[in-house]
Amino acid sequence: MSVMDAKRNYVIETATNLVLSRPLSRVTVRDVAQEAGVGEATVYRYFSTKTSLIVACALKLQGEVSQYFLRESKPVDGYTKLVKFYASYVDLFAFRPELYRFLYEFDAFCVEQRVKGLDEYSDNLDVFRDAYLAAYREGVEDGSVRKIQNPELFYYTTTHAVLSLAKKLAVEGGIVRQDQLTDQIGEIRMLNETFLYSLRAKN
Repeated sequence: MSVMDAKRNYVIETATNLVLSRPLSRVTVRDVAQEAGVGEATVYRYFSTKTSLIVACALKLQGEVSQYFLRESKPVDGYTKLVKFYASYVDLFAFRPELYRFLYEFDAFCVEQRVKGLDEYSDNLDVFRDAYLAAYREGVEDGSVRKIQNPELFYYTTTHAVLSLAKKLAVEGGIVRQDQLTDQIGEIRMLNETFLYSLRAKN
């Protein structure tokens, strides 16, 4: 790794820590420069805009999350792999809810700023889909998962639902009063259990 690459990665690391610790709207290029101990010009040398820096942070976090979701485990049947896949959403919410809060803000940021050039970010999402569908096919073959009409649509529907719930619940203080009156992790688990009930082969 070159010195320039190392400096660029350090800026991304610093910026990522900031966007996880405070609202995205309150993170500026100046904040990142000060936290990293460099001048603003140095940050702009690697990232021409705040938007390009934030997207780099999103890519970094996406890589960390994919490693967690796709981590190796002992040989199990396809259904158990799907159970672990959905459980990863719960585990991340329990230990790193700030990830979901960032995703909530990142979505809004991309819409508000009309961010373009998210091809790499979009392509990386396919890794999750491919792993899920591989587990589904394995489960159908080993008899642990029932065959459904459109597994890819099921994947998108269920993961969008659980992601939307987790992002909403991760907003500090909640959005409405009712957000504080529930077991947040329990909500995500219950939603997952509904999905898994639809997938499990009936013996």
